[in-house]
Amino acid sequence: MKLSGSRLGTLRGALALNHFVLIKALGQGRFGSCYLLRRDESDYVLKIFNANDVKRRKEKLAREGRFLKTIDHPAIPKLIEVIDRDGFYGLVIEKMPGHSLADLLEWDYTFTKTEITTIMGQIIVVMDYLSGLNISHRDIKTDNLLWTGQQLSLIDFGSASPVSQLNSRFNPDFWGLGDVFLRLASSCDEMISQANGLSIAGLDLNQAQRRVIQRLLYIEKPYCDVQALTEDFKQAWLIKSDEMCDYHKEKSAILRLAKLYVISERGGLNCCE
Repeated sequence: MKLSGSRLGTLRGALALNHFVLIKALGQGRFGSCYLLRRDESDYVLKIFNANDVKRRKEKLAREGRFLKTIDHPAIPKLIEVIDRDGFYGLVIEKMPGHSLADLLEWDYTFTKTEITTIMGQIIVVMDYLSGLNISHRDIKTDNLLWTGQQLSLIDFGSASPVSQLNSRFNPDFWGLGDVFLRLASSCDEMISQANGLSIAGLDLNQAQRRVIQRLLYIEKPYCDVQALTEDFKQAWLIKSDEMCDYHKEKSAILRLAKLYVISERGGLNCCE
C-alpha cells in the first residue's frame, strides 16, 4: 500500500535520522512500495514493506536483506542498510542503472539478435555467481532485469531461496531465462519468421541454439547446473560453426560485451516487486 499523509511524514522523519531525503515514489508491489532516496548527492532505493506483511512474515521478508548482504557483484544492488523503526521495516539498496526489460518492451523498443545474446550471456554469468553462493533468485523475469544498452542488472531478491530448497526436478531460474529470451525475441525482427509467428520453431535459430532454449523451458531434458548451460550457450551462441576447433583461441565480441558490467560504474534506476 502506498503511504500518504501522516504515515508518509513519519517515514520522512525516520529516514532523516540516517540523513536520507525521500524524493518520490517509484512504484508498489504485493509486499510494499519503493521510493527514491537521496543522501550526499547519491541516489538509493527504499523498499518499504506493508505493515500487515511485516507482522505476519517479518522473518521471511528479512531473508532478502540477508541474501543481499552476502552478495558482492556489480550486476546486483548492494544492501545499504535496513530501516526498522517507527513502525516501518524496509531495505535501502543501491540504485542500479537502466530501464527494465519489461518497460523497454512496452515502449516498443526493438532488440537486436546481438543485444539479446549479450543480455542472455550476462544473465548466465550472474546465475553462475549466485549458484556458487547456493542462491536461487527464483523470479528472473523482464520486470527484474535492468538494461542500459550495455550493462544488465538483476534486482528484487524477495523470492530468493537457497538452491538446496528447490524442487530437484524444476529450477525456476532456468525457466525464467527461457521466458525472458522468448519475450525479447518477440521484439526482434531478425529472429521472427512472419510466416510461422512467434514460436520456438518459428524463430531464426540454428539447431544448437534452439535446443538451449528448449532445455531452459523444459521442452527437452532440462539443465542440471549452470555450468552445463554456460558451456552450451558458448558453443551455440558465441562460436561460429566453422570456428569450433579454435574455441580456446577465438574470443567473441558478444562475450566481451556480456562481461562489460564487471568493470562498469554503478548508478541508475531500480524498481519494486
